[in-house]
Amino acid sequence: MTYDPDQLVTLTTAATEYAANIIVVVLADAGIEARAFAGLATVFPGTFGNAPKIFSVPVQVRASDVDEARKVLSANKRDSVDIDWDTVEVGQREDDSVLTPIGHTPIAARVAMWTAILILVASIVFVAAMLATS
Repeated sequence: MTYDPDQLVTLTTAATEYAANIIVVVLADAGIEARAFAGLATVFPGTFGNAPKIFSVPVQVRASDVDEARKVLSANKRDSVDIDWDTVEVGQREDDSVLTPIGHTPIAARVAMWTAILILVASIVFVAAMLATS
């Protein structure tokens, strides 16, 4: 097999299409053309986490650009800024509305949910009764 410098090769993979596109943009800023091929990752986004590589998004570059692309990504990672959110002053809230605690569902939403469940169960019972009588 002959070496083709224009053949696309996988440089890295990302867990999501969004993360892969960020890598593509970083490479494009450095003058390296790259492509992200989402495939099944868009059908099952985040369903399986990072474990199975079949659902990750490959980022591909030309074979001739692989070494330079690796250097660019390495430099980008080295130069990135990590924010220590414990030291960030976020200021005071501008409104006085009551915050809904996590896990608390408003009563109207609970009533709507149970109404939908009852309608669904009643529909299933009705269809089963109709099928039994025919």
